[in-house]
Amino acid sequence: MSDAASVNEVQYGFDKQMTEAEPIPALSIIDDYEEIANKEMHQLDEEVIDTKIYHWNITNWRSLAEREQSPVFEVGGHKWNVLLFPRGNNQHEQLSIYLEYADIREGDTDPDVYACAQFIIAVSPPSQPTLFTSQASHRRFHKDESDWGFTRFMELRRLYQLDASTGTGPIVEDDHLRISVIVRVIQDPTGVLWHNFVGYDSKKVTGYVGLKNQGATCYMNSLFQSLYCTNYFRKAVYQIPTENDNPNASIALSLQRLFYNLQFNADPVGTTEVTRSFGWNSADAFMQHDVQEFNRVLQDALEVKMKDTPADGAIKWLFEGKMKSYIKCINVDYVSDRSEDYYDIQLNVKGCKNLEESFKDYVAEETLEGDNKYMAEGHGLQDAKKGVIFESFPPVLHLQLKRFEYDINKDAMVKINDRHEFPLEIDLEPYLSKEADRTQSHQYALHGVLVHSGDLTGGHYFAFVKPTKDGRWLKFDDDRVVPASYKEVLEENFGGEFFPGMAMNGRPANMRGLKRFTNAYMLVYIRESMRDQILEPLGQGDIPEHLIKKFEDDRLQAERERRDREQQHLYMKMFLVTDECFQSNTGFDFVEFSERGGRTPLVPIQVRKDMKYGDFVRDYAERTGKKMNEFRFWLLMNRQNRTVRPDSPISTNEREMELTMEQLRQKYHNDNQHQNLRLYVESASLYDMDGRPYFPPPPSNTAQEVLVFIKLFDPVAQRICGIGKLYVPLAGKVGSILDQLNEMAGFERGTPLSLYEEIKPTMIDEMTPLLTFSEAEIQDGDIICIQRKLGEDEIAEFHSQGLYPAVPEFMDYQLNKVQVTFMPKDKSSDGEVTLFLHKATKYTDVAVKVAERLEADAEKIQFFFCGLHDEPKAAIRRSATSTLEDMLHTAYGRNQMKHKLFYEVLDIKLSELESKRQVKVTLCTPTLKDLQTTTIWVSKQARISELLRELDLVKDQDNKSNKFLSVNGTRRVRVFEAIGNRFQREFLGTDALAQLSENPTAQLYVEEIPQEELEMGDDDIFVRVFHYQRDTSRTHSVPFKFLVRKDEPFSETKKRLQARTGLGDKEWSKVKFSIVTAYSAAPIDEADDFKLSDHQFNREDSLGLDHIDRTGRVNRTGLEKPLSIRG
Repeated sequence: MSDAASVNEVQYGFDKQMTEAEPIPALSIIDDYEEIANKEMHQLDEEVIDTKIYHWNITNWRSLAEREQSPVFEVGGHKWNVLLFPRGNNQHEQLSIYLEYADIREGDTDPDVYACAQFIIAVSPPSQPTLFTSQASHRRFHKDESDWGFTRFMELRRLYQLDASTGTGPIVEDDHLRISVIVRVIQDPTGVLWHNFVGYDSKKVTGYVGLKNQGATCYMNSLFQSLYCTNYFRKAVYQIPTENDNPNASIALSLQRLFYNLQFNADPVGTTEVTRSFGWNSADAFMQHDVQEFNRVLQDALEVKMKDTPADGAIKWLFEGKMKSYIKCINVDYVSDRSEDYYDIQLNVKGCKNLEESFKDYVAEETLEGDNKYMAEGHGLQDAKKGVIFESFPPVLHLQLKRFEYDINKDAMVKINDRHEFPLEIDLEPYLSKEADRTQSHQYALHGVLVHSGDLTGGHYFAFVKPTKDGRWLKFDDDRVVPASYKEVLEENFGGEFFPGMAMNGRPANMRGLKRFTNAYMLVYIRESMRDQILEPLGQGDIPEHLIKKFEDDRLQAERERRDREQQHLYMKMFLVTDECFQSNTGFDFVEFSERGGRTPLVPIQVRKDMKYGDFVRDYAERTGKKMNEFRFWLLMNRQNRTVRPDSPISTNEREMELTMEQLRQKYHNDNQHQNLRLYVESASLYDMDGRPYFPPPPSNTAQEVLVFIKLFDPVAQRICGIGKLYVPLAGKVGSILDQLNEMAGFERGTPLSLYEEIKPTMIDEMTPLLTFSEAEIQDGDIICIQRKLGEDEIAEFHSQGLYPAVPEFMDYQLNKVQVTFMPKDKSSDGEVTLFLHKATKYTDVAVKVAERLEADAEKIQFFFCGLHDEPKAAIRRSATSTLEDMLHTAYGRNQMKHKLFYEVLDIKLSELESKRQVKVTLCTPTLKDLQTTTIWVSKQARISELLRELDLVKDQDNKSNKFLSVNGTRRVRVFEAIGNRFQREFLGTDALAQLSENPTAQLYVEEIPQEELEMGDDDIFVRVFHYQRDTSRTHSVPFKFLVRKDEPFSETKKRLQARTGLGDKEWSKVKFSIVTAYSAAPIDEADDFKLSDHQFNREDSLGLDHIDRTGRVNRTGLEKPLSIRG
């Protein structure tokens, strides 16, 4: 079957010899075709419309043409025929036979006309219908693929020779041969069965469009499509006020645009604006994140934006439910319970066959008895029931199926691919508490299925969503949206094993099940009674007018840009330089064609390539209101010294005027396709006796005058610019034009001037007034820079002010200056300084310049290298010889120059740094969540006790502090160091500061020793505790030393842990606990009322608290970045 191909598909080396099917002696192709079809065709779930066989009895085989078609026959309401190449198609060794869709051949070219069919083509001798050779295939037939079959059906020699293996005779008998075709037409319930999706239009077929994948954002796309199809949520997002929001930094505005484009665009929509508003860069687009975590962070950010707006409370109303954790004593009247909100429910997959079993498992009660009795306040140890019950379910319920878990045997996270069924409808009332509100139905309907295909290390995400109450299911797979069947939504996403079914040609299938790696990981259910409200359609009337106007204006602008791009090949870029352009040039050369030194370059114009040069000249005259004899165009050409100057005027003869602009460019640029045409417009400056403008003859060996351009340098303003042009006599002295130059510069007649020729940026030569222009080698297009001649005292004064007194010095500065951004080391934007400085500026002078802008002491400014990712690196060593160029070149940038440095204004002078060190100390009070960070400079020889006194945390030799904010605390001080957010060591007051780690992730903490540690029992022990997010390498928050009490129930241990961490009830309820060794992290099974003291802790073991880092500053040892969304 792999031999199947279209007639026009030349298979070359890929079309390999097929093993011919074995004859089936017991079955006749004439009488038993239905049984043959059932054996050789795959059994499908789709409905069979019709199955028929057609026999083409050929009586003149040897006289057939190269290409033959059988008579037309009908199956399933469609017309078909056999397409035959008796001597092979694109080869001559094998017989080629195809099934052709005759509806298309007979002239129906409607792109929506198609048929899905399975088919078998068989060849047999006319006298022996049981000795047939067959091949089977299937196809979606349409106008672009109207035939399909087998280029190498069987060897041609077999038609005329005995088959040595079977002893059967040739297939062709007396020039007769039978070709039989069994066609089974299949119903296409989704409209995309066997679709190749070439030219597929999601909007046309489904009414919806997809989202483009930026690299690894399929997880995000699947969630966005689910939220978009939750119309109440989409309407709430539209109601967020965003009129004054920055498009690049507003999550709400970017999401509004995304939803608007999904609603009204015809093509797949991009998500780069959304991720940009998150504060993500292109690298983030190639990192997959957990969808549940992403959903929570996104909703948190939106809730903040919705506060005090018409959308306030929409997310809570849609997604928030309540559950209650309880412990109820069996023999006494005592109940301990705690209610908490939830936005999603995490349900077990392992050990649960379906969703109902997962819910029963979630609310199952555990009996606390025997050694696990519950310590009830006022009643002592009691038998009790422990469990969770739901107090309410939200209108839209997000269920997270726990497909990823830690496997203690494999010592790794694994994906759970077990079969887990979920229904189209589910009644959740059995899982409600007795006190819950039952006035409305708790019947829920399936709205969305978010799917992961792959394993733990990677994979692909897509979603099935039913956008309307009575509509069909759709599959949202990145940029494609297709209708889906119930089997695709349910059965194919339950997980577990599947069976391939029967093999082709009647061979028995391998009935061993294959593991499914594609399964549901998130389900979305909507309360049945509220579906009309939540899925109410949205029109333009539901979108604020300012959004419609903004998005439509942006769409029209994008459309204009698209049309411009499509017509770009008809146009060429060119530069048109006027005298005004030269006079506005404050830098090098004639004009700036590229950005340099912060100056804006000349902007090119667009002209049609086929425009005649004569028409261009006339058009310019008309646009500027000038007469044709008042201007002429010069070519601007590259000189050998890499400057660009006017070279020669373009002739206005008839032949030149008839050239197109493209031909003109090719003529003067030697067919260089990458060189833009550059023209200088010379406005007439010479007039005859009658007042008529005229121009000197073009440059030649006999020319008497040359055109030069004049720049004026003002040393006071530190500015140079063009002031005009002059025709100068080649035989005249350089000094002969001084009066004209003074007039042009606005100086008094007779003002002494210094003249310099700007040969190139690195060569500014002073001119000798006594030489002739010819002797000075002046030619057309040369530039002469002038300035008022300065005395020695004036020059010294300019130098004392850090100014450049002469043209060569100033131009050297222009050439070597760099724009440097100085950022505070903590990256706060209010301290950013941008300066233009010479690359040779010394370290101390750089500090002076920055200090002037900051109004700080230059002696206290320390600079730091800038890393690859714009992060501060090592401090730059101050040296009398080091220059700005040395400071900007850094190994972190692979020897490339980064025009950014970080700085810090110290409390002490740099000269004092040799004897002191900077220490950052974080005070934790009253809990480890309440932090106050202080940075201080102390002697390198100091001890911890001296550091505490410098910080005013302790007095004299006392180890107690009045800085702690606890109500009745011990006031005793603990100083400890964490590295990578893990507890490293505790310090005594006598320990030297030199013992502090130099690790960049090290942090010094001060906390109050808890009272419980002063009451420590003989059997109690200490354990180190740290926080992490999903993976133990992704640490965050403040670690700590914790007292483990002998035989204390873990439920009580958790209360003490929560008190130490300072986490609120909602956040604490999501914390998972594990015992982390050097090699593994074993989750603690809280259902068994685990006692932490029962575990034999080794020195390296820690207690891990797994929960989301709300700060977005998770520490990684690998390359993964934390999931954070900018508010």
